[in-house]
Amino acid sequence: MVGMLNIITTAKDIIRNRARRDGPRHRPLATISAACFGVFAAAIPTQAQDIAFPGALGFGAKALAWKGGDVVAVTTLADSGPGSLRACANNGGKPRVCIFHVSGTIMLDSPIRVGSNIYIAGQTAPAKGIQLRNRGSVVTPLIIKNSREVVVRFLKIRPGPSITPSANVDAITVEDSTKIYLGNLSMQFATDETFNVHVSGGKVANITLADSILALSLDRSTHPKGKHSKGALICSHEGKSNICGRITIARNLFAHHRDRMPDIKGTDVGQIEVLNNVFYNPISQFGEFYDLLGDVKIIYGGNVALSGPSTSGQKPEAVQVFEWKRKRRVSIMAFDNITGAATGCNQRSFAVLNPTAKARRIPTTSGPFSAPLNKAKHTLLNVLRHAGDRLPGEIHLDALDKRVIDDTLKCFGRVINTPEEVGGWPVLPVRNAQADSDGDGLPDLYEDVTPGLSRNQPNNPWARPSGSTLSHIETWLAKLAGDIT
Repeated sequence: MVGMLNIITTAKDIIRNRARRDGPRHRPLATISAACFGVFAAAIPTQAQDIAFPGALGFGAKALAWKGGDVVAVTTLADSGPGSLRACANNGGKPRVCIFHVSGTIMLDSPIRVGSNIYIAGQTAPAKGIQLRNRGSVVTPLIIKNSREVVVRFLKIRPGPSITPSANVDAITVEDSTKIYLGNLSMQFATDETFNVHVSGGKVANITLADSILALSLDRSTHPKGKHSKGALICSHEGKSNICGRITIARNLFAHHRDRMPDIKGTDVGQIEVLNNVFYNPISQFGEFYDLLGDVKIIYGGNVALSGPSTSGQKPEAVQVFEWKRKRRVSIMAFDNITGAATGCNQRSFAVLNPTAKARRIPTTSGPFSAPLNKAKHTLLNVLRHAGDRLPGEIHLDALDKRVIDDTLKCFGRVINTPEEVGGWPVLPVRNAQADSDGDGLPDLYEDVTPGLSRNQPNNPWARPSGSTLSHIETWLAKLAGDIT
């Protein structure tokens, strides 16, 4: 799509004039080992900032414990072995940053299980980035279980149908984990939920999913229940004594799912926030909020819900609350949300809240919220410009993500059963990263233009220039991601 960023001037160009608002308008709230440099690292604070990276938001923003760790290069697209993403992710809890010296598709025969205290920095991959795809695996490709302090950014995670029927193929699952930040991910072709937060006799808290695309989950595929195209399931559970909350879902694009956009349960450990997201073209339902786990408070603000070609003619409300347990309650703070249809859809607007949600509505306040909040009239424009695995200059943006964005703009597309209906998996070019002559984790070209660094002599990547709150490696990662200029 040529000139994508110039297509929209205002959200009014996208949403039909008959769109419906709810509530009052809301103002915005204001292996390159660090051990090699141990003599220096000991004197350098590893938490120079109190958030993971500049601009990190939400309850997961304080995933910090990877700072000061090893900088490990992923050098191969192999499923396992030295230099693989699997080898880097299985860090045994030792602080680590995974950078990529290669681009392309990694075919998986089993899930990658991400350890604690780690930053998987997909923005370092050259060309179109890294795509994860299942080959022999019959489960979720990326699992974060019993882990703490994890950041995963700028990856394409597209599992596809399993080789045998399976009820467990999400794009990402977070289970019994805390302080997790997931950002700028492109997730398609799951056969269960695209994104799942799960608790199994433990605790899940302080989670952020932001700036990501969750789209094109497969409906009539290899899930044993049959039709099962799902968006996100938050706080699914098994066992007893579960704790689940303090979760932020912000600035994401959900498109082309049967339902669960999103499905939320929770407990009173802390509120769950759904802020400034775009939800497009479900078949049967948008948001579904339940009391099945415990008393849960949900903040639903600044979102845009758009019907599309697959949406039932009855058009469900943007939020449906279901109370099935006595002595439990869903409380919802809903404000400044928009429903309607994209340009080209000959459909009417619909309600934001179902009757039960209206009955459980609590007064709108100015916070506190875990993330900055923008007005709903800006949500569509902002999300379509920034969500997914895309770097400044549209680097990493591929044909599949372009298609989803274009669908949302023009009321195109539908819920699918197979990847082939949308052209299958993009073929990502295999490229090597920029040279790093001294092996310190920082590329030569970056060192050439950065005072105090040299391509000919290993530098401590965790050293901080005078007056800076960021180390050299943090600065490089943030510049690649567009967090800073």
